[in-house]
Amino acid sequence: MKTPLYILLFKVFHAQRNKTRANMNEYDLAPGQPKVLRYISSHSECKLKDIAIECDVEPPTVSKILNSLEDKGMIYREVNPKNKRAYQLSLTPVGESALEKWSEHCLEIEKISLDGFTEQEREQFKEYLSRMYINLTGKELR
Repeated sequence: MKTPLYILLFKVFHAQRNKTRANMNEYDLAPGQPKVLRYISSHSECKLKDIAIECDVEPPTVSKILNSLEDKGMIYREVNPKNKRAYQLSLTPVGESALEKWSEHCLEIEKISLDGFTEQEREQFKEYLSRMYINLTGKELR
C-alpha cells in the first residue's frame, strides 16, 4: 500500500522543521520568531492583528513573540503617533543579522530538500503547495 498524501506531508513537514530548528540557538531565535522578523522587515507600520494574520498565529502569541524579540534587542517598537492601534516596528542591527543568517540557513535546507529536482519541477512543486494552502485557508500567499 502506498503512503497516503497526508502522511507524506506530515513526514516532510517534520523533517524540514527538525532541520531548520536544529540551528535556531545559533541565531538566538525561537520558533515563530523568524517569520515575525521577516514580516516586520517589510512592514514597518503594522498592527499586531496584521502580523497574526500573515504569520498564521493568534494575536496573543504575536504579542509574546514581539516582547521576546524586543527583550533580545532584535526589534525596536513604539506606538505610531498617527494611529495609536499600530506600532512602528523596526529591526535593530541584531535583528537584521539574525534574520539574514536564518534566511541563509533556510535557503541551504531548501537546496538540500530539492536536490535532484529540475527547475521546472521546483516551480511546479511550489505551485502545488501554494494551491493547497489556498484550498485549506482561503488565503493567497504573497
